[in-house]
Amino acid sequence: MITMTMTTNFQKRRSPALRRLVARIITITGVLLLLPGAVFCGEQPLTLQVAYESALQNNENIQMSRETVNQAELNVDTATSNLYPQLTATGSHVREKELYPTHSPTEYELLTIEANQHIYQLGKVWTGREMAKNHLQGSRLSHERSTRQILFQVSAAYYNVLLGRRSVEIAESALERANKQLERASAQFEVGVLTRNTVLRAEVQVAQAVEQLERARNQYLVAKENLALEMGIRQAPETIEEPENRLFPAKSLEELIETAMQNRRDLKKSRIDTKQADKKVDWEKADFFPKIFLHGEYQRTTEDDLFYDNDENWSASLNLSYPLFTGGKNRAELGEAKSAVRQAKWSHRRMENEIRNEVRRVYLDLQTQRKVLAQNRAQVKAAQRNYQQVTAQFEEGLATAVDQVDAFTALNEAENRLANAHYTHQLNLIKLKLATGTFHKDLILPER
Repeated sequence: MITMTMTTNFQKRRSPALRRLVARIITITGVLLLLPGAVFCGEQPLTLQVAYESALQNNENIQMSRETVNQAELNVDTATSNLYPQLTATGSHVREKELYPTHSPTEYELLTIEANQHIYQLGKVWTGREMAKNHLQGSRLSHERSTRQILFQVSAAYYNVLLGRRSVEIAESALERANKQLERASAQFEVGVLTRNTVLRAEVQVAQAVEQLERARNQYLVAKENLALEMGIRQAPETIEEPENRLFPAKSLEELIETAMQNRRDLKKSRIDTKQADKKVDWEKADFFPKIFLHGEYQRTTEDDLFYDNDENWSASLNLSYPLFTGGKNRAELGEAKSAVRQAKWSHRRMENEIRNEVRRVYLDLQTQRKVLAQNRAQVKAAQRNYQQVTAQFEEGLATAVDQVDAFTALNEAENRLANAHYTHQLNLIKLKLATGTFHKDLILPER
């Protein structure tokens, strides 16, 4: 009790962000056994949250995306380096053909140190650095978006496992009903109430139920393999916990679209791409202006005669270069950059429309699925009552074997449709959060 009180007081004194961080650390601790390529161990059932954490740590695509961000960070360093002096040291051992034995040295060592410092070209170097920073920001947004998409794939694989497990349960129940029907048909055949054809029909139904069960088990195992692949582990655990049912959002369609416009990482990256295209125009314009740079050189040698009785020499120069004629290359590159700006703006506009369409489509699908779910639940209840009534009538001789098979098939199909509709609806609720850019904002922290 003392420990619980201290924990509660600690949480009250700390900010919500810190409490979320502590909760995340506790969750990650439960995933320590999920090392890259490891097999999931332990008796604890797998939860969807733990599956997410495992994918963040071990999924290869997420790691490759993270490396892309690292490369973009190094590109900023590369672009920044052009602002500083560039130093080059060269050591040489020279041996020359002796033409004038009394004057020129034929063998000596030479050390040369060169320095070049960029001074001016209409901000071309600074623009390149800003472009590298924009690229880094865009890479981070792309990484966050791709990470969310991968976690959605984890969700899809997770719910496919749950659907596979439910399909196995339905198939097992169907096989149990088929065996009971075969027992009843065989018993009635022995007393002469039914014909041999009815027993054969029941045996066929049992065989079909066995086939359904084998297919369901195979799909269940395949779904677990896919889940393990998305989690970045070798084998998924045997027990998987059913998540709490998600609820339809209370927001209107217009509010959801507005949320997507504010939170979608790919849309933010599209804005940065447009800004990047504008910077590229400035970068290309700089080629029409002079380039000014400072050049310095220091040399030291073992042969004094090389520098007229001196063993060292130095020089410094201020250089200006201007492209007089490039065959239209600079103008073409500038035109290409301006075209890229127009293309980026059209691409951004297209993405906005696609996001609106995606949110509307998922929202309308969810509304339809809610109605379909209600109908499927009603169909299962009706199919169960119908099967019970037909079975009772069959035992009394008031229903045929065909009626019983039809009732059996209707119940089996209704249960499978309900299971598929239920998990599809739950997954699409996650898909709506992905479409609005709010999927796991607390789990996926922006990398800096």
